[in-house]
Amino acid sequence: MTTGPSSTIGPPLPTTSTIPIGSTQPPSGCPEDDGFVDGGRVLRLDQPTSDTNTLGLISWMAVEGCEQFTFRFETTEGAPATTPPTIVTDFSESRQVLRVWTAADSSVVTDQLVETPLVDRMFVVRGLAGGMYIDLHLEGPAQARAEVSNSPAHLTVHLEPGIDPFDSTAVYGPNVVVTGPGAGAEAAAGIPFEVTGYARTVEASVLIVATIGGQLVAETSATAADSAETWGEFSTPIQLPPGEVSLFVGEPGPAEGEPIGVTIDLTVR
Repeated sequence: MTTGPSSTIGPPLPTTSTIPIGSTQPPSGCPEDDGFVDGGRVLRLDQPTSDTNTLGLISWMAVEGCEQFTFRFETTEGAPATTPPTIVTDFSESRQVLRVWTAADSSVVTDQLVETPLVDRMFVVRGLAGGMYIDLHLEGPAQARAEVSNSPAHLTVHLEPGIDPFDSTAVYGPNVVVTGPGAGAEAAAGIPFEVTGYARTVEASVLIVATIGGQLVAETSATAADSAETWGEFSTPIQLPPGEVSLFVGEPGPAEGEPIGVTIDLTVR
């Protein structure tokens, strides 16, 4: 992960944010132009100076065929900021996640079930290379456009249904979200690849264990960028032998207890 931005769904995660309930009223100003994209870069705003310190409340409104998400920014004192920070909005490579990276230092939001027709849930994550990002995990293919406003500073993202299916989906656990590799993915034997995602584990430590037929074939660990205030990004390489691999990502459980995390089935050729 750079300071610019560039998955099988489990039980609902606990709600620990102050995001208001999404409205079912029609979004105001839902655009009718052709500025929507269904992959890659959606928006980049380079801001040399800003009074933004904190990602504030996130709200959304939805009607059939159109959803509007509003991200508000605050100063160090908690007042509405007048100038937004640097913002980069991209679709992930799989197009299942729309990522909004910002230069904010803190957030009043951690995660939230959204459950609109287009967005399943969202996470706020401290990045390894600085800043924070909000990942909107999509319920189905979507296309997006984004615009930024001043005084007060906020970002507005509009979503409409897309066409092309996801290439892969994130894997969710109570303490970890793995954005890559996705469930059922394939990997090349003998070539390192990155295990990526975000976690809220004890001391921000993430354990990665690979087994084939119950036998250990690889083990490594990573340190997430946060765990106390919000989710923390992690990324670490791993190299696997050929076979049907079970990849556990998470943390050890309590004494004599089961590990806590997710297990991803991979085919390594």
